[in-house]
Amino acid sequence: MELDELNAHHHALHNELVCIEYPGRVRNPDRMIASFGGQVQLSTAICSDKRRLELRFRPDSVYSKPAFGDRNETTGILLKLKIRRKRSDLSEVEVRSIKIAGHVSTQYKFESMCDFQLLPAFRNSAGTVECLYDEIVPSGVSSSNPVDKPGKVPFFLPPISFSRFDTTQLTIFKTKENVADLMGRSERGRARRTKHGIYKHFNLTDELPTEPHPLSMENKTAFWKMHGGPEGESNTLRTVRQSFQDRPIWTKTALKCILQLNEEDIKFILPIVAFYFLTGPWRGTWCRFGYDPRKHFESRYYQLLDFRVRSIGALHDKVKIKRSQKPTKPCMRSSNPPVNLNRGKDNQSQSRQLSSKTDCIFTVDTQPQMRIIFYQYCDVQVPEIQQMLQDMTEPVACDEKTGWLPLRFDEQCRNILMGIVVANFRKQGAPSANTSASEFEETEGDETEMTFDEDEDMDDFDDSGDEKFNTFGESSKMEMAE
Repeated sequence: MELDELNAHHHALHNELVCIEYPGRVRNPDRMIASFGGQVQLSTAICSDKRRLELRFRPDSVYSKPAFGDRNETTGILLKLKIRRKRSDLSEVEVRSIKIAGHVSTQYKFESMCDFQLLPAFRNSAGTVECLYDEIVPSGVSSSNPVDKPGKVPFFLPPISFSRFDTTQLTIFKTKENVADLMGRSERGRARRTKHGIYKHFNLTDELPTEPHPLSMENKTAFWKMHGGPEGESNTLRTVRQSFQDRPIWTKTALKCILQLNEEDIKFILPIVAFYFLTGPWRGTWCRFGYDPRKHFESRYYQLLDFRVRSIGALHDKVKIKRSQKPTKPCMRSSNPPVNLNRGKDNQSQSRQLSSKTDCIFTVDTQPQMRIIFYQYCDVQVPEIQQMLQDMTEPVACDEKTGWLPLRFDEQCRNILMGIVVANFRKQGAPSANTSASEFEETEGDETEMTFDEDEDMDDFDDSGDEKFNTFGESSKMEMAE
């Protein structure tokens, strides 16, 4: 169709419109708007970017479960047509005029399933079905005495929602073996833990491993393939081996930030050169095969110190919380962007690939980027703490809970580090400048969230081994409580 320049001024392309695909045939526009809760509720949902559009087919009933429409971005125009039909032949249509009524950038689609609808209908003594909505739901001011016994009105207490989700879920309630046979190998599911690392609970009696898991050498071959052949060991793998020779115990975060390794490389290398401590003074660290920290007094420098920024003044506004992949409760009223389960390496966050030195090394000028950080004492470059470690006398034996350090030594170090953090933020003019170190004990313990910097290491834990995955959470909570 050619452009009619004479009638171009009739077009209203600047008008911004919202398209709603109503799941039904609209004969009465007023009743359609009432099903959305009225113009006020409709405008509120449209103006909010993360709110879903509620549609109730029985808006006058409090027991009506809504159907939710999702907001989608689109590009389109609304055309206003004037046509002419012949009475003799209604199929013959002549377009008289076309005008642009506006452009559409937002569209609501009702593609989810509706919840179950339970009506307050009961069968009476005569055998007919009767609706008792007026008797169950009061209307207006009640004039009856609340002490009086109610009439023969049956109880009607339906749940708020019958289903947590309004989208189809791939759930097969079978045993694990049958589910694997029915579903097959899918890229959408989580990959099986195949790194074959060795994970040990700390005690004073068990022997520590001296060699890696035999199946971990398969990961070594895969690592070579990723780096173009066996010469890969002469670079990354050999560097990590030498680092464990110089320092027998590392955290994965320290290796990543000091050697500048990414997650994809280090997850194959660590099970080959070291084993992982689940509990004890060296929990969350990787220890070189053949090294026993229980026999070496110098291993006190490699023990783990969990430092937490306490709730003092406005420090929690300055220091954010590190949250790993957390489960969120589903909410049908709010719309969340779809999660791509087929993410590849290119879509991984760079912050999880390379770590900053502030995540593993604490100096007198450090300003923590997270509220909970785990340091090794050798990485706490504070002269006062290093002098305390150096002047320490060797105890008779290693303790199962405190290692080579005396009781409450970690609390003294936390107070020192907290004083440094407050002083550093005071230099920036933070509101916590008037807070003294004497207030630390009053606010300690407000951070109830327990997060390990090495939480990614637990993804390697093999369920088929002697150690169970759920024991890590219980043992860690006992350690933190003590």
